[in-house]
Amino acid sequence: MSRDPVTITRAEAIRRRREEEQKRREKGTHKPASTPRPASTQAKTERPTLRLTSAPKSLRRRYDIAMSTPYGRTASRGRSIELPSITLPRLSYGPRWISFLLLAALLGLIYGMFTTDTYMVKQVSIVGNQRIQTDELEMALGIWNQPSFAINPAQVQYNLMASYPELVSVQVVVGLSGDINIRVVERLPVLAWEQAGQITWVDADGYAFPPRGYAEGLAVVHANGLPPLPANVDINQTIGARPFLTPEFAVAIASLAPSIPEGASLVYDPKYGLGWEDPLGWQAYFGHRADDIQVKLNVYLNLVNYLMNRDIQPALISVEYPSAPFYRMKE
Repeated sequence: MSRDPVTITRAEAIRRRREEEQKRREKGTHKPASTPRPASTQAKTERPTLRLTSAPKSLRRRYDIAMSTPYGRTASRGRSIELPSITLPRLSYGPRWISFLLLAALLGLIYGMFTTDTYMVKQVSIVGNQRIQTDELEMALGIWNQPSFAINPAQVQYNLMASYPELVSVQVVVGLSGDINIRVVERLPVLAWEQAGQITWVDADGYAFPPRGYAEGLAVVHANGLPPLPANVDINQTIGARPFLTPEFAVAIASLAPSIPEGASLVYDPKYGLGWEDPLGWQAYFGHRADDIQVKLNVYLNLVNYLMNRDIQPALISVEYPSAPFYRMKE
């Protein structure tokens, strides 16, 4: 097969180019040095346009591929592969280690305070209670099986006041050794208010609370209606005793109770006020106020004598206003 004169191989093109460059260098050496050719007039050598074709199938190409060896080292024949050396980091004791040790010590201390019996509540001392039993108060504390440093005295006070409205005040002292000292003050009832089958105790300040135990010498008032509400009533109050009577009205009951006849009982009517059921068969009322109670009693006794001397049997006698007393006959 004849080769195309136009199509040449790459090797032949390179060889021809080198021959042409050699010829040009030889021509340049034969010219005189005195008459150099200007750079602008030098003939530009035009390279022949070569058309490269694929190399014959008989030629083989060589490819060099860079491949990494294990562990970055070349394994030579007859030699074992060297493993990289392992070095452990050096431990330095700086501020971070000190902070870590302090944190670990504090966590251990807190854990020990919550788990050991050293700070657990061991003894509760309650003083000042009269009608409330001590074991009942201890059940309402809510502090058992807790460390003493975790007890909130205000919460203990709230628990007792919410469970027992008859308590006036509660003082709680918590010791780190697990001892709890509590001092309570109870309200002293002066009268029992009976209405619709329910009995409520009232103290001298007019605060009502549930009856508990036994109180001697209470004036019992049988009421067929509620008394006037005092001005210090708080509708948002959730714990403790609530104001039930005005202090003046409570004093009026306490002042009138010793004067009731034998066999009579105190009564209250929202219209006529406080009085009693007289054993002779009428109702006596003295109004809602405690002022001039002695004057009212004198007027009442004089009016009773006047009616008895004339054989008049009244159904109701009112001396709420001493200057204008009146009586009502039975219908």
